[in-house]
Amino acid sequence: MAVAQCLTALFAVWITHQGTHGSGLAGRSQRGIMAKAAYLMLYHREHHLFPRVPVCHLPALADRLDSQVPGYAQSRQPVVPLWDNAG
Repeated sequence: MAVAQCLTALFAVWITHQGTHGSGLAGRSQRGIMAKAAYLMLYHREHHLFPRVPVCHLPALADRLDSQVPGYAQSRQPVVPLWDNAG
């Protein structure tokens, strides 16, 4: 349980904020299988923008932002680009 708690802190907090300093982004967002495996906690940018949205609704929110906010999808930084699937 202690190891799982450390991994949660690593993936849900530390890694989602890496590389965002000075970029204007609050956090990174992962899409696809990795996001699902992490219980949708890697939709971190969307979480920062709309913290009251339940985690189960973050994928739909991300899709709406991608389609309705100009430049949103292009400015997104995935946590692990190799495993990202934007769509």
